[in-house]
Amino acid sequence: MDETQMPIPGWGIDRNPQSRPGYPLEQEHHVGFDTVQGVPPYTDTIPLKGLSGIIRRAAYKLPDWKPRRWLMLMMADRIDALEAMLTPRNLLVAGGLGGVATALFVRRRMKKR
Repeated sequence: MDETQMPIPGWGIDRNPQSRPGYPLEQEHHVGFDTVQGVPPYTDTIPLKGLSGIIRRAAYKLPDWKPRRWLMLMMADRIDALEAMLTPRNLLVAGGLGGVATALFVRRRMKKR
């Protein structure tokens, strides 16, 4: 036998389902899988909210093959992570920092005139 006809070590080992490491777990998940009808997609399970929800709704109106859709969905994920970190204290700090930044910007613009 030459090297091209040598069997690959372990080839076909998972052909028999009972010899597969995940076989019992796979059986638990496959039982009744075909009988479940009308399962909503993952996007309907959690209501969309906030700015991330608005961006997701707009993204879902675009076709799957448009890169803009996936970029919008990734941006919505990042915004959702930021929204999750917002607490009243964080909002107060962010508002204060935004106010200070606005005041400094206006002051600088007024000096130029």
